[in-house]
Amino acid sequence: MSKSSEIIKNYLSQGKKVLTEFESKELLEKIGIPITKQKLTSDKNDVVRFADEIGYPVVMKLMADDVVHKSDAGAVKLNLQNKEEIEKSFDELMNIPSKSEKKINIQKMADEPITEIIIGMTTDPQFGPALMFGIGGILVELLEDVSFRIAPIEKFDANEMIHEIKGFPLLDGFRGKPKADIDAIIDALLKVSDLVIQNPEIYEMDLNPIFVYNSGIVCVDARIILKD
Repeated sequence: MSKSSEIIKNYLSQGKKVLTEFESKELLEKIGIPITKQKLTSDKNDVVRFADEIGYPVVMKLMADDVVHKSDAGAVKLNLQNKEEIEKSFDELMNIPSKSEKKINIQKMADEPITEIIIGMTTDPQFGPALMFGIGGILVELLEDVSFRIAPIEKFDANEMIHEIKGFPLLDGFRGKPKADIDAIIDALLKVSDLVIQNPEIYEMDLNPIFVYNSGIVCVDARIILKD
């Protein structure tokens, strides 16, 4: 059994179906998809120590089961530059109303990307796992510019998915910007395809945004939903 399969079966044995951002990104890291360095804790001193370790600026997010739309709830603090900002943000986040256990996910703030993409997966009742690719971030719902393929996919399929969206010029040096690392995107699509084929317990995935650079990518936020 692969490490990812062990992790998923462990969550299911706990009755867990919706993985948090922290848990989802931990799983992605196991299959080789780069993520922002992160730590989950409810201790303020621990947060400060980890920030000193990974370097500033950092991001802090409140992790609570009943706080789903973090940005709307003010549960995300970006671009924190020092200990004082971290301590103030910690207090503000932990004071957000919640009936669930509250923890802080502190993570390294990713560098500004060329653009943001989304890699998603949903389970089609007839065909099984279907992969989605498109321009990500807050624009994904507005643009609805995505491509789909039924898993498993090969390198050729992944390359086609990337090139057929209308937003492809954003990845191809639009208006003098550097060209995105297409090979890294293809690799991520193939790894997600392998993950969902090897683990039919996965019902849905949403990796958004993934920051894309001239060399490499990094997944900034993710959510994975498991089947009953």
